[in-house]
Amino acid sequence: MSAPTPPQLGPEEVAALVDAHPGWWPTPPEDRSGAGTEVTLLGRGESFTAWRARRGAAELAVRVPHRPPVELPKPLPDEHELLDRLPDGVGARPVAVHEPTAADPTAYLVTTVVPGHVLTPRDWTDGLLAALAGQLARLHVLARTDGLDLTGDHDLVEAATHSRDWWREHEPEHGAALEPLWPAVLAHQTRVQAAAPATGTTLIHGDACLTNVVVDGDVPRLIDWEWAGAGDPARDLAYAGGRVHADPWYADLHDDRVRRQVEAYAAARAALGSPVDVEPLLLRRAGWLVHETYFVTPHLRRVASRGGPGAGRYTGTADLLTAGLRAWLT
Repeated sequence: MSAPTPPQLGPEEVAALVDAHPGWWPTPPEDRSGAGTEVTLLGRGESFTAWRARRGAAELAVRVPHRPPVELPKPLPDEHELLDRLPDGVGARPVAVHEPTAADPTAYLVTTVVPGHVLTPRDWTDGLLAALAGQLARLHVLARTDGLDLTGDHDLVEAATHSRDWWREHEPEHGAALEPLWPAVLAHQTRVQAAAPATGTTLIHGDACLTNVVVDGDVPRLIDWEWAGAGDPARDLAYAGGRVHADPWYADLHDDRVRRQVEAYAAARAALGSPVDVEPLLLRRAGWLVHETYFVTPHLRRVASRGGPGAGRYTGTADLLTAGLRAWLT
């Protein structure tokens, strides 16, 4: 028997939910007197529908999973706890969380609203990439890591082998698309791992592609933290894009722009008293970009196989990524 999907909340249900919890709001009740609750859609991702609730100048974000909570990358309480580890200004602050119970089958995560909007890859200037690198440096250095397992070595070959094995075992019909490029991917990751083994573990976002960054003025901030945890900092840098790219997730970045991004990150780390070497970081960034763009392709083909108006787009993106990897690695 499959796990149930929680009830989906519309604007009226979200308004009723936040109105029933006055303690969630960031301003005292007297500052909101006479203000009705306005609810608008922030967006819908692969796992959540996000709503903005506003009363006067006060705002909350309410994220409602549209798949069973057991299928989420991270349990809702874990994501709630993780958000409390972030340094100020990097992402949302946690407000409330609820998992389904017999008495109340709803599920939601309530946070502060992160200001800004998602940019297209072509709108990402070197200045914005440097600003994002600075935010990632703050996350990697300043986030609380007490209680996290920071002992992993983040071996790129082991990560690739594990991911390939998962697709071959659990979804071989889509995982089969990985096989033609596997020897080239394995050879690349082996070279990178030998030349630049990981030297540190921090709290990372884990999915810092450009659709998970919102920009307000010239300040980027990260959203959607369900893949966050202890990891290799180079992974967060990689997901901005590079030689392999696809709208709207990964920007087309030439090697010189990638180097400037990594140098900006290294400068920010040094300013925070936690220096890193640029050259190994560049190599590991390349390894994580290969990993991400290679293993996301069977996922894209799986989504396309479900049909719908966007199926052709997902197939085309998978083809584009595969062609980019082939040109890079072979």
